[in-house]
Amino acid sequence: ANKCVFCFVDQLPPNLRSSLYVKDDDWRLSFIMGNYITLTNLTEHEVTRILEMHISPIHVSVHTTNPELRCRMMGNRFAGESLSLLRQFAEAGIRLECQLVLCPGYNDGDELIRSMADLAALGDAVESVAAVPVGLTKYREGLEPLRLFTKEEAAAVIDAVEAFGGRMLAERGSRVFFPADEFYLKAGRPIPEAAFYEDMAQLENGVGLTALLFKEFREALAACEETPEGTRMTIATGVAAAPLLRMLIDEAGKKWDNLHVDVMAVRNVFFGETITVAGLVTGGDLIRQLKGRTAPVLLIPDAMLRHEKDRFLDDVQPGDVERELGVELRVVPVDGAALLQELLR
Repeated sequence: ANKCVFCFVDQLPPNLRSSLYVKDDDWRLSFIMGNYITLTNLTEHEVTRILEMHISPIHVSVHTTNPELRCRMMGNRFAGESLSLLRQFAEAGIRLECQLVLCPGYNDGDELIRSMADLAALGDAVESVAAVPVGLTKYREGLEPLRLFTKEEAAAVIDAVEAFGGRMLAERGSRVFFPADEFYLKAGRPIPEAAFYEDMAQLENGVGLTALLFKEFREALAACEETPEGTRMTIATGVAAAPLLRMLIDEAGKKWDNLHVDVMAVRNVFFGETITVAGLVTGGDLIRQLKGRTAPVLLIPDAMLRHEKDRFLDDVQPGDVERELGVELRVVPVDGAALLQELLR
């Protein structure tokens, strides 16, 4: 029902598999799978069903609580009216997990503060809110002009969300509001410790993912009594995560002098180099950039593959990467302990 100015589906190149172009806004999958929905397409019957069956939690793409701005950002003249459902669900005791996809000059700054205040006013029903930066590919011809956050703007978002979260922690015992890891990386600020993120409710939004990875890796490293076999390996990841993984490998290298692991940052040529997350790295970019540059064993995070672990976003298959690069490809869960175990193999 929407034509969001920041929609990632609208920024996809042509000729990908058809399922990638589905704009999923189904409340049932929000409950079952954790998909984020906008509430703009719910009928009265569906709202009644949610209330009567007490479907909880519901994951909501709020983006802004300013009705006029929400209509503009979502390309839907009813997008502001659907905000009333948030209060209706909250009063019925339905738990809400929310996200704010922030676009500089649109819903950041004072609008962000307004949205946080309005969501906080809904009470304990709002369990967590993630502030996530907009992702922009190179395929934006004919779409609303948008830009990425600057370093200073990213820092301002962190300051605003952390300050509001600090007040919530004092009042309710929970921060509720969390900036995505990408904001810290963009601002050049250290990512908080894992305890900052409480129960890690927004991991799927990239909130606390780095802190959890570091915690898991360091705990496993401290407890590990094994010694690596000394196999030469390469870890391939996105541009954003590469410096963080190098830090972990350096820490492990202080414990073991026979650890031979390189970390390679793969630029996202397929979607555009403004996309830096590991989960959107394609098989084709891996092959083109790593040919002749990788060790016999290549590790990649499982986030690069679809759920079935059988293909990348560009339909390249893991076997294609192995054959083209002449490597043993190992797919590793995004888990610090699992990563350490692979280093020991």
